[in-house]
Amino acid sequence: MTTLQIYALVWLAFVFGLSLWQHINLGLIMIPASFLLALFTGLPLKELYAAFPAKLVLLVLGVMYLWNHVQESGFAGIIVKKAVALARGRVYLLPWIIHVLAALICAVGALPAAAFAITVPVALEIAKRERISPTMMGIILIQGSCVGGFTLFNPWGNLVAEQAAHAGIPIDPTWLFLSQGVVAIAVAVVAFFVFGGMELIRRPAQQRRAGEEGQEATGPLTPYQICSFIGMILFIVLALLKYDVGLTAFTIGMVLQIAFRIKSKAALSKLPWGIAIMIAGVLIYVGLLEKLGVLRVIGDYLAGMEDPSLVRFSVAIVGTILANFESSSIAVLGLVIPVAVKSMAGSTAVLANSISLGVLSACLVVMCASPFHIGGALILSEAEDYDKTFRHLLWWVLALTLVMPFLTFLL
Repeated sequence: MTTLQIYALVWLAFVFGLSLWQHINLGLIMIPASFLLALFTGLPLKELYAAFPAKLVLLVLGVMYLWNHVQESGFAGIIVKKAVALARGRVYLLPWIIHVLAALICAVGALPAAAFAITVPVALEIAKRERISPTMMGIILIQGSCVGGFTLFNPWGNLVAEQAAHAGIPIDPTWLFLSQGVVAIAVAVVAFFVFGGMELIRRPAQQRRAGEEGQEATGPLTPYQICSFIGMILFIVLALLKYDVGLTAFTIGMVLQIAFRIKSKAALSKLPWGIAIMIAGVLIYVGLLEKLGVLRVIGDYLAGMEDPSLVRFSVAIVGTILANFESSSIAVLGLVIPVAVKSMAGSTAVLANSISLGVLSACLVVMCASPFHIGGALILSEAEDYDKTFRHLLWWVLALTLVMPFLTFLL
């Protein structure tokens, strides 16, 4: 590793620590930090601009723009009441209903980012109304997407299967799916109890807001509510058909704004600009690290190890750290899985191969709850107490980063 590459990593650690110490939006401080890094290393500034994650920024802003229409029309309240009614007053079931919904959306082929965009606003609205921790609701939702992400209909599962086939490593897709799913569900269960699940289970019936069922409006839907509902369904269908999520949401939202003459100033003020800046700043810096070859050097070093268990343990550590900041889990899988597969060369144990790759994949994708990932960012954009939720998500993914790699070492 060159001196410049080491400097880039040290500078990253310093800036991250300064952000936490001074309570500065990490993306906001990462932008000038990236600028200084580019100047110091001699990288042209066009590389900095090329790393700007325009697609993801538009996704976060677009989804929230459309969801704001659903909230303003009052249709969000109707959705929440229907979801609560489905749980029959048992509030502790609500996170698991969302978990299953997210898993089903991904199981049929939707990228998890699309599942996040579809389900997070509804889930966090339910959490807000039913006094459920937004951190718990968000993490359980994300783990549902992780479970569904490893069917053969989803790019995540296909990527792992193709990498194994390319290297001549026999695996069983069913065992790959089950092993990854068991880990994701176990992480969701732990999050449920860590963030207040017992309180939900013990909550007396009279405190579960079941009495609100009788207060549900029985009048006809307003035109704004009807159009918001149609817009939301259209958005879900187009997202599942692989249309660009952010641009689709912006287009439908703008049609609603024009049709119902919503003031632009009010619409703009409700967008999560802080989240967008955080995503942009972090990914700009990660992009510069890629241009400097830092990630490639780390991957080459790990691939050169001789002990297969140590290789998987090491790539799990690097992968979980990278997955905290890289918003595209399929990109992280694409970097880590090939290295892990090389360490398994010559192995003919189908079951062992499938479980090892499934657990390693799970270690990477469960990090989608990171506040710097698109999943965590969407949770933060809907959370009422931003600072508290940010801290909870940060400590959660730090704990996962320390614990999850040991699963791969044990296997």
